[in-house]
Amino acid sequence: MNVASRFQGIVAVALFLLSVVSTATAKYSGGTGEPNDPYQIATAADLIALGQDPNDYDKHFVLTADIDLDPNLPGRKVFDKAVIAADTDHYKDWLQGVPFTGVFDGKGHTISHLTIKGGCYLGLFGYLGFEAEVKGLAVVDVNIITGWGHSIGGLVGANSGGTLTHCYSTGTVSSNSEVGGLVGGNYDGAVTQCYSTCAVSSTWGTVGGLVGVSSYGTVTACYSTGAVSGNACVGGLVGCNEAGPVTQCYSTGVISGTDFVGGLVGGNSPSIGDEGVVGDCFWDIQTSGQAASAGGTGKTTAEMQTASTFLDAGWDFVDETANGMEDIWWIDEGKDYPRLWWERVLGDDFEDGKAEPLWMVYEPEP
Repeated sequence: MNVASRFQGIVAVALFLLSVVSTATAKYSGGTGEPNDPYQIATAADLIALGQDPNDYDKHFVLTADIDLDPNLPGRKVFDKAVIAADTDHYKDWLQGVPFTGVFDGKGHTISHLTIKGGCYLGLFGYLGFEAEVKGLAVVDVNIITGWGHSIGGLVGANSGGTLTHCYSTGTVSSNSEVGGLVGGNYDGAVTQCYSTCAVSSTWGTVGGLVGVSSYGTVTACYSTGAVSGNACVGGLVGCNEAGPVTQCYSTGVISGTDFVGGLVGGNSPSIGDEGVVGDCFWDIQTSGQAASAGGTGKTTAEMQTASTFLDAGWDFVDETANGMEDIWWIDEGKDYPRLWWERVLGDDFEDGKAEPLWMVYEPEP
């Protein structure tokens, strides 16, 4: 064999070995889990595989397609615990398992028909740890039912020091305590520019349309529209707020309960300084059926669909600069409540997927 042939043979073997190694180490639908090359989650199998590997809970992930978890589809099931960062022993106190501490970017995609019948710390994510980040993600037509568990949310069971931004949930969430349409328990975590339309219920209490209990956490620029029912500490947005700010939020859902029931917040426990303040928030006294709340201001439906109600409270709307430049909210005045800037606008006049300028909504034509 001449030198050239021998060299070609060595190259062929090297390429083959490289291919074998690459195939063996490939995970999910691509990526390495690093910030600049996140693991790609494209299928239900990818999502379930992530849940089964706690060693990856500190990595970066990106959702590259909508995923349907309908239990009737092949490879899916009715889960008995959270899909990711689940509690492994419901009969012991606190989380028995590994929190998710990485980054999960939904890129605006949806995970639909998640169905769970289990114990504690239930949601797509059972438990978010310190510095975890979930963003741009929706859980649609979620169905989470448990008769006795705590820390139950459509997206996250317990958020302990993590952040959620630009997320939403629809469907049904029901349990015993610390139940929220999006997050069951928000403990020193941040929930920002999120919403839920889930119907939420509790056999005992501490139940909210968006968050069940928020303890030393923040809830900012969020809203909820689903019906909420329970016994004690029942709120349209937050069931019980313990020493954490809730700012520039609203709720409109029907609220029913026995003790500490509020159109926006069921119970509010302020601490030192501004902690525990519910500021510049509103609820619809007509649709909720509640004239009182532990925080916030009750308004009629007409007032809740009027831009000045929120502008006067300092809310930052699209195309106005007096209240800031972030353009967090927009409104179709007289027809709808405020919506977040990132929500898809149906039937917008310019067909550009963006909210109409506010001057078209509530000011005379220039």
